[in-house]
Amino acid sequence: MPFYHRPPADRGPLRPRRSPMAPGQAAAAPTPAELAEAAGVGYAVVDLETTGLSPTTDSILEVALVLTDATGRVERSWSTLIDPGACVDVGPTHIHGLVAEDLIGAPGFDDVADLLVANLAGRAVVAHNARFDVGFLTQALGTRGLLDRGARVPRVCTMEWARHFMTTPSRRLTTCCEVARVEIGRHHNALDDALAAAGLLRHYLAVGAQRGEEPVAWVRSLVEARRFAGWHWDAARARDGVERLTARITPGAERARPKPESAGPRQ
Repeated sequence: MPFYHRPPADRGPLRPRRSPMAPGQAAAAPTPAELAEAAGVGYAVVDLETTGLSPTTDSILEVALVLTDATGRVERSWSTLIDPGACVDVGPTHIHGLVAEDLIGAPGFDDVADLLVANLAGRAVVAHNARFDVGFLTQALGTRGLLDRGARVPRVCTMEWARHFMTTPSRRLTTCCEVARVEIGRHHNALDDALAAAGLLRHYLAVGAQRGEEPVAWVRSLVEARRFAGWHWDAARARDGVERLTARITPGAERARPKPESAGPRQ
């Protein structure tokens, strides 16, 4: 995944201090109405493995989603391999570790797209390098009519926020996790990376609370997530999608299918 050196686009209003989004200007304190809207908004931490770097020409091979409450506590999670079609090259196997044979029997993206959207709705989407993952989601879901064209998905990027909450020589996921003492399993396994990003989110929330940063720094994204009406999905297809989930085979284990009760659409 590429890395972008820019200030967090999801930086919301804090107590007055210098904002990298508007040099020379102090950020306004959130209003009581904004605080009320932001309260209780949960997070949807997503990670994708793809055939390449372009959302318009490359395909999604694996999706993982970790749903948390407003404190970052994991509520449920799921992952699935995605069959991009017989004529699609799986791309850099040396990075994501997948070969074409791994995807045999996996669902197509259409089979799980409604489930994915049902779980994203009402939450702030979190990713490590959100521009990459949300870019692929915007393309894949927008072309299917499950996301309004031109809509900006409310997001929190754990990569862009890294140096606000810790001193790290690199904003790469593995380095950030090492500095924050967040466990990470097999890098570029979508579920392991999503769980690691969720761990970074909890770390940021804890550091922010210790500093007295109340509400959280990205309150604007939480308000936007509460208001966002750009998601569209079919509830029946979302329920069917649960049965199609096909997790990556781990060494020494058979391919797993997540339990429906742990991966169902958000009510």
